[in-house]
Amino acid sequence: MLTKLKEQPSVGKLIAQYDQLPKRDQQALTVLGIAVLLGILYFAVWSPVTKFHDQAAASKENAVELAAWMQSNEPAIRRLGNSGAGPAAASADVPADGRALMGLVTRSARESGLTLQRFEPSGEGAIRVWLEAVPYSEVAAWLEMLNGRHGVAIDQAALDRAGEPGRVSVRLTLAI
Repeated sequence: MLTKLKEQPSVGKLIAQYDQLPKRDQQALTVLGIAVLLGILYFAVWSPVTKFHDQAAASKENAVELAAWMQSNEPAIRRLGNSGAGPAAASADVPADGRALMGLVTRSARESGLTLQRFEPSGEGAIRVWLEAVPYSEVAAWLEMLNGRHGVAIDQAALDRAGEPGRVSVRLTLAI
């Protein structure tokens, strides 16, 4: 195979040019060729292989942790599975319909120190909410509390910067 490669006209020209170079230039070109070859091997073969290996090891570790967690929580998981209830339904404060959601949202906003500018039902089990020039951190904490404690999800959200730093105007659609 190497002899067939040397018989190619373009390869023959390159070999002839290489042979005409001074000895030091030939050595430098050889070292450069080896360095380029090693670089290609590293970036085209070794680096992707090690990256894939690391990702696979992390995935395996996560799977082992999940399996251990599931085994330790097997009774609770079976109880939830048999009752037909998901994690949101397991919460005691989950609103059953749009009116209960509206009450929950207005009450929790008031408790969080937020004033709703406007709110209205949006279909079955959803509500649209508007807040003007409120601190972003308070809105984020309120939404996290709604989701974590009551299973209320953000269906749509639009946040615009208000006049003062750290304040936003918010339009939300929240759903159960």
